[in-house]
Amino acid sequence: MTSTEIEITEQEKTEIFTFRPLSEKDTDTLFEWMHQRHIAPFWKLDLPMETFEEWVRASITADHKDCYLVDWNGEPAGYLIAYWAGEDPVHRHYEHEAGDLGMHVLVGPEKFLNKQAGRQLLQSMIQFLFFTYHTERIIGEPDIRNRIIIPIMKGLGGKVLHRIQLPHKRAALIAGERQAVEQVRKSQGIQVTCRITEEKEGVYGKDASSR
Repeated sequence: MTSTEIEITEQEKTEIFTFRPLSEKDTDTLFEWMHQRHIAPFWKLDLPMETFEEWVRASITADHKDCYLVDWNGEPAGYLIAYWAGEDPVHRHYEHEAGDLGMHVLVGPEKFLNKQAGRQLLQSMIQFLFFTYHTERIIGEPDIRNRIIIPIMKGLGGKVLHRIQLPHKRAALIAGERQAVEQVRKSQGIQVTCRITEEKEGVYGKDASSR
């Protein structure tokens, strides 16, 4: 299985975030997260295990999205969904451009649910998406009640376009242009190195650094 490492160095401290495609072995971890009080009201996936297992299998095989588990220094920390905005109803709510990439994010353990840890985790997710996908803009649509994710996205270079009504929530539509995000990162002295690894062989493939 191929995974991607995002190495982020800030104030001489380095953190390693590993992104790998969702698999059925992640079911128990996601099940636990989806039943936590800071996640259940937003994701609405606090389902019985049998039903949840079906949801995981459907997510793994879905054509319209890519799903990833995120480890932080080896510890499961978050869940990320990437999708092409043009193939999703969200594109009707703004001036969509070809190649816009949508994202859904979940911060798993409650201990990471603070401004500093959340910023680092979201930073790794955004860097992973720009590294992995051919896109110049990332679109987020967090629930307007989410008072942690929205300020973090803005602090990383995202811009709130407006509020929108989606079938399942009232959301803040946020756009992160690659250039704006990179300007903010560089101004904060944050260094990022991205590499793709083959887990079975333990060899490095594509490697890119942002200094």
